[in-house]
Amino acid sequence: MDTPKSPEDAWSELPVYDASKRSMAAIVGGRLRRISRTGLYVALASVLSIVAVYLLSQLDYHGPPTFARLDDKVQSHETPDCSPRYNISSMDIWNKAAVRYNHLMDDKFTIAIQTYRRPDQLKATLDLLLAPEIPSLHEIVIIWNDLETPTPADFTSDHNVTVRHRMSTANSLNQKLLPDAGFQTQAVLLSDDDVHYDAADLDFVFQQWRAHGRNRLTGAFARCVDQNADSGQWQYGWCKGHESYSMVLTGLSFVHMAFLDYYSSEDPLMTRVRAYVDEHFNCEDIAMNFVTSMLTCEGPLQVTGLHKPTNEAPKAGISTKKGHLEARHACINSYVDMFGHMPLVETSEYISRGYVSG
Repeated sequence: MDTPKSPEDAWSELPVYDASKRSMAAIVGGRLRRISRTGLYVALASVLSIVAVYLLSQLDYHGPPTFARLDDKVQSHETPDCSPRYNISSMDIWNKAAVRYNHLMDDKFTIAIQTYRRPDQLKATLDLLLAPEIPSLHEIVIIWNDLETPTPADFTSDHNVTVRHRMSTANSLNQKLLPDAGFQTQAVLLSDDDVHYDAADLDFVFQQWRAHGRNRLTGAFARCVDQNADSGQWQYGWCKGHESYSMVLTGLSFVHMAFLDYYSSEDPLMTRVRAYVDEHFNCEDIAMNFVTSMLTCEGPLQVTGLHKPTNEAPKAGISTKKGHLEARHACINSYVDMFGHMPLVETSEYISRGYVSG
């Protein structure tokens, strides 16, 4: 019978670890196990990172919508009056439009003149615009709404300004507000054939648009709206005696291509607005003011030069027809119904060119 071993004897018989006798296989195996653990940690960290990024992207997607800006230096005016735009405007359409034209020239502008069977008036306006050199003027595009008469030949002025004629697909006031695929500038000066700035002031007005007006209509002629305290109906007016205004006429105003893009898009609200303009043959200028203020929550900007802007006010025209003022009242109230609120923003800002005194 074996004699039981004391605890001391049992302990002394345990194999003693000798690092010098460790086999190469054991060393390699240990390192592989460490590498495997490290790889597992890296893989796990990668998976967690991917999951985190996905969750963050989902949070961003479902978070508050973001409206792109035409100029990062301009801050958005997020007020309660601006909140309805999230419900009635197509954010995706606008955000794409706001960056679609970044490749176009920023230091020059295009004039888009809409005309209908007034060749003498058009020629007089072109002569005034093309006689002097306007360094920032790149091109003049004539929006030809006379579908029965061929357009005149295109030509280039003595100062290398191209005059291009574009035949309209319909005699529509919306034609002037199309984002022409041939435009090569971000800025477009919308104009009627009987309205224009003095050529000597055009570069000044354009530079004010570049500095202060990219996110709004920038033009010569301010207009106002007032709400009747008793009926609640909106009325259109000429701002006489007012210290502020909320529209400028597109008969003579600078606009960024992005606004033309949005106005002409398949957005359901824009489709309704364009149909209204065609039905009533009026109020495309009011509509564009509604659209720009809805998208940016900013009012327009009136800019005038040293010389008073020209408005020939022809004897025969839309503005001279009987009931024109009443039609403008109706347009504003119809647009308020379509938009679901009044998006126009009142402003007292204006810029006027002058001489330093003293």
